[in-house]
Amino acid sequence: MTKKRPQKKTAPTDELNILAVQPSPQKVEPEDVQPVADKIENPVDDAASTPVPVEARTIDFSSSEPSLDTSSVPVTFDSPPTSEPAPEQSDSSASSHEEPPALFQAVGILTGDVTIDDEKTFVSVGGKTYPLYYSSYHKRALAALKKEIETTGIRQQKLIVYPKITHYPGGKQPYSVGFQLVGFVGHQASGTGVSSDLQDLEFKICGLWQFIPVCRIPCISVFKNFNQQRLEFIKSAQAELKVNFMKASHIPVLWRDAPVPPFRFNPKLEKEAQGKAFFVQIKARFNSERNTFEFVSLLAIPSSEPPNYLKAGKKDKLEVAKTRLAASKARQLDEARSHNDAALPQSRTTSAPKPKPKPKVVAQE
Repeated sequence: MTKKRPQKKTAPTDELNILAVQPSPQKVEPEDVQPVADKIENPVDDAASTPVPVEARTIDFSSSEPSLDTSSVPVTFDSPPTSEPAPEQSDSSASSHEEPPALFQAVGILTGDVTIDDEKTFVSVGGKTYPLYYSSYHKRALAALKKEIETTGIRQQKLIVYPKITHYPGGKQPYSVGFQLVGFVGHQASGTGVSSDLQDLEFKICGLWQFIPVCRIPCISVFKNFNQQRLEFIKSAQAELKVNFMKASHIPVLWRDAPVPPFRFNPKLEKEAQGKAFFVQIKARFNSERNTFEFVSLLAIPSSEPPNYLKAGKKDKLEVAKTRLAASKARQLDEARSHNDAALPQSRTTSAPKPKPKPKVVAQE
């Protein structure tokens, strides 16, 4: 009689249990883009990848259906197929499959030469080199990518990335383009998930179709999706961390003959007459020559009611802006003082003290 081997228990995953919510009845205002005071350094620790949830005033908990979260898109680097077969689905489960809920997200496929220089990673596409950032949530993907390059000697890799766009105050300086690594498709792997749905240089972009003050090209603004865990995090977080976490990604898209116009804020109109931005879901192709994304196809009909999302309040933004301005002034003052101290003549500090004058002798008459 043979004994059955005890089955190993797998560790619980860190997947988020996200509540599905009804669309917000409030009108959507354009995102106020904060000035970029400091340059982004590589690597980047993106707070969006940490498991944490839209403002309480826009939440409706009447629905209990589960939904997905785009902060951790269910796509990782594809590994070679294992010998274990995938579980089969019954006909009943396949027939009851429903379309996934609409979510804010931006993810795509990028094939290029990867280079690593002084702990900084870059990817070359179409003759141009772009910074390849990574978050602490995706360090394992970066380590696997480095190992793949070292093992195979092949620097050209098929990457799964988020677009990372940096806009600058004033709108005179053009935005800069980078990418954040999510995963990669190995040369011996079979493409699944996003790698099978998208071709090279194609991106799935879902967000609010609108103009922002610092960009001449209309953008699709991708906000953080709501979940209860994120809401609890935001309630206890400091203002600066809260604002950074809820910062949206504004992706410039060239989209001629769009079925809905991009929303443009008009300061002369009242809030009730502003209208609203449409939530769009499209497939776009990255054009490295123009450093922009070009419309390919529509994935769903544009909606006037977007999914609930996270957006920093004006009060928190103002507080963070004042704090950053004060810190910048203090830093400039310290630099000016150190510069003035260095410019002082050395003789003033190193010369010996002058001798005291001798007392005058008055002759007696």
